Amino acid sequence: MNWVKNNSFISLLLGIIFSCTLCFVIFAIEKEESFNEILILEGDTLWTLSDKYRGNTPKQDWITEVMITNNLNTQMILAGDSLLISTSHYQYTTVQGVEYAGDIK
Repeated sequence: MNWVKNNSFISLLLGIIFSCTLCFVIFAIEKEESFNEILILEGDTLWTLSDKYRGNTPKQDWITEVMITNNLNTQMILAGDSLLISTSHYQYTTVQGVEYAGDIK
């Protein structure tokens, strides 16, 4: 206890470092996000796909998230391409793997 009193600055510094480390560990733990891959069929658009996969997320927010996740510069998608879709917004639960965008559940 005398050491703490004699070295109050060091004790305070160690306390701050411990507190910051604890906060970092608590807040830095990110929720693991999982994705499903969907194959784009003829006639599919991000707008039509959003109706099936966005859940309660607003359409534009969902589209923006999909564009960022898949490194898309435009909203144009082509038949035969595949997209990664976050399962956190899913209206439908599928087996992990590939799903065809045009499949009706």
